[in-house]
Amino acid sequence: MYTEIEMRSLYHWFAGILEYPTGETLPAALEAQKLLEEKDPASAAHLRKFYDYAAALTPGRLEEVYTGTFDLEAACHPYIGYHLFGETYKRSAFLVELKQRYAAEDFNFPATELPDHLAVILRFMAVTRDPTQADEIARDAFLPVLDRMTGRAKSEGFEEDENAETPAAEHESGKRTQFHGVLEALRSVLQDQLQVLNVLEPSPES
Repeated sequence: MYTEIEMRSLYHWFAGILEYPTGETLPAALEAQKLLEEKDPASAAHLRKFYDYAAALTPGRLEEVYTGTFDLEAACHPYIGYHLFGETYKRSAFLVELKQRYAAEDFNFPATELPDHLAVILRFMAVTRDPTQADEIARDAFLPVLDRMTGRAKSEGFEEDENAETPAAEHESGKRTQFHGVLEALRSVLQDQLQVLNVLEPSPES
């Protein structure tokens, strides 16, 4: 089990890896890997592979890989609400709820980004004054979406309006990058932590 401080750190570092590449990307991968080395060696290995891969690329090429993974590959669309609800009024309500939660804790995010971007939500989870809120977001939003982004789920368990557009994540490109390994690592961390906290049923795939 991770301590509250460790989980906040992991949320922060995973956000640094999963937002558009900056100078923080590689240091975040390295720090997360170090913390996971003993408690989750498989996830640490994913991050080590990502670090080695990203370190060998030029910044411009890493940006291209990021865009190809999250913007061009439908299964890894980086907006949590889109995966959960498609482009429907339910996603709009989800965005409003997120903004309200952020405002209640004076959490600011880039004006150029939507509040349901996975990196934005992770940064909020890292600083919220209510750890239970982070656990609820992880259980009810992040894990179902990560199951889909890593190919473990299609539509089961998602609250989708019958009149909604089919979320683009239903259509997988089949092309994997090292960012997929980061998603696998994040899923493993959340799955294990929530099971220890007894807020998630054990999964044979975890």
